[in-house]
Amino acid sequence: MLTLGENDVKSMKRHTLFLVLFCLATSSFAFQNLDSLETALETAEGKNRVDVLNKLYIVYNRLDPTKALEHSITALELANEIEYPAGRANALNNIGVIYKNQGVYEEALEYYIESLRISTEIDDQVAKAATLNNIGTVYSLKKTYDKALIYFIESYEIFKSENANGKLIDAINNIGNAYMEMGREDLALDYYSEAMSLSEIGDYSNEASNPLNNVGNVYYYRRDYSNALLYYNRALAIEKERKDVLGQAHALSNVGSAYMEMKDYKNAIDHLNEALELASSMSAYPIMRVIYKNLSRVYMEQGDYKKAYENRVSYDEAKDFVFNEESSRLMAQMEVAVELQEKEKELNSLKQDQQIQSLQLENSRIIVILAVMGSIVLLAVGFIAYRVRKERAAISS
Repeated sequence: MLTLGENDVKSMKRHTLFLVLFCLATSSFAFQNLDSLETALETAEGKNRVDVLNKLYIVYNRLDPTKALEHSITALELANEIEYPAGRANALNNIGVIYKNQGVYEEALEYYIESLRISTEIDDQVAKAATLNNIGTVYSLKKTYDKALIYFIESYEIFKSENANGKLIDAINNIGNAYMEMGREDLALDYYSEAMSLSEIGDYSNEASNPLNNVGNVYYYRRDYSNALLYYNRALAIEKERKDVLGQAHALSNVGSAYMEMKDYKNAIDHLNEALELASSMSAYPIMRVIYKNLSRVYMEQGDYKKAYENRVSYDEAKDFVFNEESSRLMAQMEVAVELQEKEKELNSLKQDQQIQSLQLENSRIIVILAVMGSIVLLAVGFIAYRVRKERAAISS
């Protein structure tokens, strides 16, 4: 799904993330069984407990990311303890999703890459494709679209070969997103339409939200805001039915953006504020910064400069949060690298000192040996001289 409203309309796409293994169940199924999952967790042990924790993540990621992260970390720790690689890969991927949603992209990539390594080792093709897609999502958000497209297409090919149609819809949608970012609106619309058509086959109606939003974005980009609004509202209805808080925040933000362009400022403010409340509850800073910027623009158009300024400040803070999270991590990595370099210098210096000491010791040994050998030679010479004198004395007598 794309979230629009920044100066570059195409730069604000939202990409659907796949959840490994136990996210093969539909989200509505997960919500209907929240109580039963919590009950099952009370007595679950071993691999079964890891599986239940990973299933609970699906639910809580849409409602309470903090609790979702707690379940995922617990699942990861237990999977490590009992040596359960499939559960470990699932938990790693899920943690990556949480960090991605909060805008901490480098952290997300680390978890995704480790999850991908494990899924490849155990030959879990669907899990591998899911994580490949998620890696592509991060690269897309980092605006490395050509690289993102490589991961999306590889993910698509695997889902297609595995007949994972639900996942295939999202993979097609993300390929469309990448082409949209690269300025290929025609190709993007073809992929979005294909995703929508596939969602109408079988029980995949809940998967239609993302392509609906993205078709709306194409109309938005064409300045056809009335048609954009129709698609955004259809997507919003699906997100509400799924009880997907993050999805609702995206869709509401898009609806507010359309109203803003139509100069219906009351509806724009209402929808943007509703989106902001949901995004804030999820600590979804990437969405929050878009909403704050659009609110600032709306209030500026209305002449309410105080609120325009307040929202601009909030926008800067949300933007800085995402930037600082990435910068802090890069700085920490640089500090570790510097520390390693210093350690290497210390080790090299120590090795040199040891070599010098070893050389000095060797030299001392050589000196001692030479001294001993010299003494032996002197003794031998003295002994020979003594024998010669003695023999001469005997001859003289």
